[in-house]
Amino acid sequence: MIKRLLCLMLIFLLTGCDSVSAEYRVKYVQDGDSMIICCERGNGFTIRLKDIDAPERDQPYAEKSRAYMQELVMDKPVKLVGDKRDKYGRLLVDLVVDGKSVNEIMIREGMAWRWRYSKSKKLKQLEDSAKEKEKGLWSLPENQRMEPWEWRKKHMRRGSWKGR
Repeated sequence: MIKRLLCLMLIFLLTGCDSVSAEYRVKYVQDGDSMIICCERGNGFTIRLKDIDAPERDQPYAEKSRAYMQELVMDKPVKLVGDKRDKYGRLLVDLVVDGKSVNEIMIREGMAWRWRYSKSKKLKQLEDSAKEKEKGLWSLPENQRMEPWEWRKKHMRRGSWKGR
């Protein structure tokens, strides 16, 4: 518990945000699972939504996923839940807007895949339901649906991938 608290304090110090009074706003949505966040002091940092994986820029449905995310989060206060970082330095979070999990909404509406290593039973249920109802990307023909982690592997150029 103390280690987690220290990590959170370090994140707030590095971002220039107060842990008690920080109000976060989305500055820029990069894609359906990552964005640049600012606090009231104006310092920006990158976050990535935990346990989801949205289509990559050149994949089918990528722009719809990004636009949907923008609609959900722009011009609204957001809450970040999480204190771990990925290998690219992005803060991995559950993003909450209006008391609702954006991570869950993106999966439920078929705007992203459940990340292949996710242990979340809730996200599994939401993804299964979206598939069954052919929502969002699940409405695409099967030959146009490729998990982003497979797409990245297939389209990776020797060490030049700047994504996940």
